[in-house]
Amino acid sequence: SKMPKNYQTLAADKKTQQWNKIPQAWRLPDEISHDANATNVMDIPRTCGLLNETECSITSDHDATALLGQLKAGVWTVEQVTVAFCKRAAIAQQLTNCLTEIFFDAAIERAKNLDREYHDAGSGGEMALPPLFGLPVSLKDSFRVRGYDTSTGLGCYVGEPAGENSALAALLIDLGAVLYCKTNLPQSIMTGDSDNNIFGRTLNPRNKFLTAGGSTGGEGALLALRGSILGVGTDIGGSIRVPSVCNGVYGFRPSVGLVPHGGVRDLNPPGTDGVRSTAGPMATSLRDCSLFLKSILQADTWKYDSTSISVPWIDLKPKNKLRIGVALNDGVYTPSPPVRRGLKQAVDLLRDNNDIEIVPVNLPDVKLHYQDFVSYMTLSGSDKKHYYEQFARTSEPVIPSLQATGFLSLPGTTLKGFFDLNARRAEAAKTYLELFRNNDLDVILMPPAPHTAVPLDSWSTITYTGLWNYLDYPAIVIPVDQVRDIDAADDLSNAKFGPDDEKLYSLYTGPEQYKGAPVCIQVVGYRHKDEALVKAAAVLDSIINKI
Repeated sequence: SKMPKNYQTLAADKKTQQWNKIPQAWRLPDEISHDANATNVMDIPRTCGLLNETECSITSDHDATALLGQLKAGVWTVEQVTVAFCKRAAIAQQLTNCLTEIFFDAAIERAKNLDREYHDAGSGGEMALPPLFGLPVSLKDSFRVRGYDTSTGLGCYVGEPAGENSALAALLIDLGAVLYCKTNLPQSIMTGDSDNNIFGRTLNPRNKFLTAGGSTGGEGALLALRGSILGVGTDIGGSIRVPSVCNGVYGFRPSVGLVPHGGVRDLNPPGTDGVRSTAGPMATSLRDCSLFLKSILQADTWKYDSTSISVPWIDLKPKNKLRIGVALNDGVYTPSPPVRRGLKQAVDLLRDNNDIEIVPVNLPDVKLHYQDFVSYMTLSGSDKKHYYEQFARTSEPVIPSLQATGFLSLPGTTLKGFFDLNARRAEAAKTYLELFRNNDLDVILMPPAPHTAVPLDSWSTITYTGLWNYLDYPAIVIPVDQVRDIDAADDLSNAKFGPDDEKLYSLYTGPEQYKGAPVCIQVVGYRHKDEALVKAAAVLDSIINKI
């Protein structure tokens, strides 16, 4: 085999390739794209002059549900909508470096074909259009899309285009969606910063000094800038929910297997089946997360993916009264002042509603479960060799955020150790079922993390999200506010769970450094009761965000 190139050469080639896929007319003037003083770039897509009024309206004023209504009614052509999102994604890429593979041309070609189908079927009648007809959908880089790389930001996989689509890409195409780009993620897909040696780092569009989150950080930034309104990520410890927190978007981690996951590049050593990754939507509204789940569950997912779990969508009626278990913290890390305020604000609004009953709960043994979660993530102990070997092929260094997790230095476990992990998890599953049953809970409401987006390379723990991967419970992140001037830093004595807690708590220095950082809540449902969770979360969202 020919010698692999050095990662720097590969990165330079990729960057050139990306730039050439952005049409001249869609390129921002240098003074905008290289403005060193711009910390927050949220307004630039609207003000830069590259989008005309219609394109601005298509991309700014609708969620996916509304946009689909307009597409099916023929208000806009699929081509108009696709061009608008391709163009806005190109702008987002120039501002935050959120994209990996760009296939705008193929997307526009597909859009024209869908328009022809629409036209031929006679736009006047009630024709059966597929559920996601003409909707542009962005995908995390790890989903294989035929004809494009699935490098996941690793040099050794650059220049190996996928021979076939991942199960989800194939299903989305069959559902009528238009795929147009893939988005950035961290080297190893295991950290809270979407940074790698091939594509570089994705920036947070609200504050470039804070992380865009990981591992689905490219989607987070792209959605925040509305270069997409529906994207798909994967989550094995918080990789959908963490970037949703950092970018103030809705993110849904479904139960494992409900959304087809076959053909996603997973960097764990094959066969180490501990905690499984799950695919799910990131969006600008909760009803779009629901739309995504419904469209998937109503399709025959088993035909696309041998690991798929066929849970039907049953059009549950929303319950008249909801019982919400509220966990103020996870007993391991103390939430920072803005996170506490956001949760309190939400709970106060819910408490004022006669149809909601609030039940305080404590989450049992999170620290122990998190330790076991980490053991599951590093089962083979050869993970280290496994990763280092992939990095070494193109001489690429380990990124800072991966070094900081310590994952690469953890010992593996024996087969007996693996059985013990499984036995303890089976016990935990019983305990948490009792928590739900004894309190007659519909959902649990809690923070999605002990902090908001934090400075680059300092997101170090995922206890608040990883617990639910360990137990495989569905969970949704809902944005509720942002850091405000009233969110003063307070005394370290508020961190009540020991030295590690104090250290993490000290990251919050006050509203100056955290300007614009979104504040979110997390709503958790019972395993495989994903539809019930989505329905309950929609009720909470409507009360808290007055939607």
